[in-house]
Amino acid sequence: MTQLHISTHIRSLLAAAAIATGMALSPAVAADLTVARSVDADSLDAQKASTTQSLQITNLIFDTLLTMDKDGSVHPGLASAWSMSDDGKSYAFTIRDGVTCHDGSTFDAAAAKASLDRALDPATLNPNLSAWGPITGSSVDGKVLKVTLSEPYGPFASFLTSIQAAFLCPSSFATKEFKPVGTGPFKFVSWTRNDSIELAANPDYKNVNPLVENPGKPHLDKLTFKVIPEAVARMAALRSGEADLVEPSLEEATDLKSDSKFKVYAAEFSGQQMLAAFTWKIKPLDNPEIRKAIGMAMNRDAYANIAFEGLVNVANCPVAPNLFATDESLCAGWGVSYDPEAAKAIMEKAGYTADKPLKIKLSVHKLPGWDQMHQIMQQDLAAIHVQAEIETREVAAFFDHMKGENERTDGLPVVWTMGMSGVDPDYLTFLWKRPGFVNMGINAQLDGMLDEQRKLSGDARAAKIHDIEKYLMENAYAVPLLSPGWGWLMASGANVEGFKMGFMVSLLFNDVTVTR
Repeated sequence: MTQLHISTHIRSLLAAAAIATGMALSPAVAADLTVARSVDADSLDAQKASTTQSLQITNLIFDTLLTMDKDGSVHPGLASAWSMSDDGKSYAFTIRDGVTCHDGSTFDAAAAKASLDRALDPATLNPNLSAWGPITGSSVDGKVLKVTLSEPYGPFASFLTSIQAAFLCPSSFATKEFKPVGTGPFKFVSWTRNDSIELAANPDYKNVNPLVENPGKPHLDKLTFKVIPEAVARMAALRSGEADLVEPSLEEATDLKSDSKFKVYAAEFSGQQMLAAFTWKIKPLDNPEIRKAIGMAMNRDAYANIAFEGLVNVANCPVAPNLFATDESLCAGWGVSYDPEAAKAIMEKAGYTADKPLKIKLSVHKLPGWDQMHQIMQQDLAAIHVQAEIETREVAAFFDHMKGENERTDGLPVVWTMGMSGVDPDYLTFLWKRPGFVNMGINAQLDGMLDEQRKLSGDARAAKIHDIEKYLMENAYAVPLLSPGWGWLMASGANVEGFKMGFMVSLLFNDVTVTR
């Protein structure tokens, strides 16, 4: 017999014996887990990877200098301690003792510097280069990696916790042929492109991530990511046991969450936020009262519970929950709440009635859940005399289109929806500092506040971020809708325990056990 047949035969004998003696046979704890995803990684070089699907894998192989807890606070990672100079222009990171790369080499301050230098080298073509901030140099002093910046950069510590900020062992890039060698919980084994990626547990792993409970080696010995593009086929794989964890569609997740044989996971700490925005340079959307009325008409509870089947939550802030300085109760006081009658009164006072509605475009992009949300939104707006024509484009074409729409100062006004994600509220700068994301930047006053928060830290930075959010909310430049992940759902059998989704949709398998 083969080894598989022998073990199967022995288990059958044990089962028969258990039945004969009236004993129940406990499920076996499996040493492997298979994940089915719709697409493959584009690279396993964390400093060149450009997709979330790639970074989900590299985050298992490589560690980060710092980590983040569920409240957005920063904790040790590869660095056991860190400090910032009084002027905010330099940082010192003490690298933990005893960290070993997957190939047995030591990860120390010199290794950290080598990885940092490569991440910042223009020749690397790092797609996340700008997020590292204004770094001007680095040096090593014993166990300490020192980093200097041209100016203070408040988001720096948060960024160093993200899946975009992996630190590689130097042996990864010692030769022309890149080899994914890290210090993370799993080691690279093999990659058959557009088919599967196989990882093995790092037996020497010591965990410090506050989102993980297991202090050492993952419970799983083997982790396999299979590419199954068709959603129906992924679900069949889950139901048959061919896969233990899969990416479901929104519709499939809805069916699974009411079935006790399965579990559904939403990206609670994704940092993802959905917003409604305005072409505010075009009348009458240049009037903040009209923008507020439109926001007051939006039934966000219905969007969360009907369009997204209760898998997301209503959000009050322009920044996602769980990030630094985010305070949902403060934002609720600054923003609008659902009040269609008051919204209708504002519109009627401005001269808009059932016979003479405000005509707008509701410009959107096509994604599951969003489609039904926009249909409900269209009805919400009709109730306050706003006649919205839904205009749908594919994602890439949509954002290109909005660049032009946000520059216009006349013509048909547009209300549009979008999403953003990150590990720090600094993505407000990306969105709103002129010219802003797809030209949605606002004015010099907001630009100044956004620049200032980058130069602050701690409570002072939190206060400035609150000022920015208050400004955006009280002037109704944006209406926060929902959080968290709108397209990042996972589903497993009920026999999977301990799986979590971390920040920026990272996948955490350190605590996972599977029984079969």
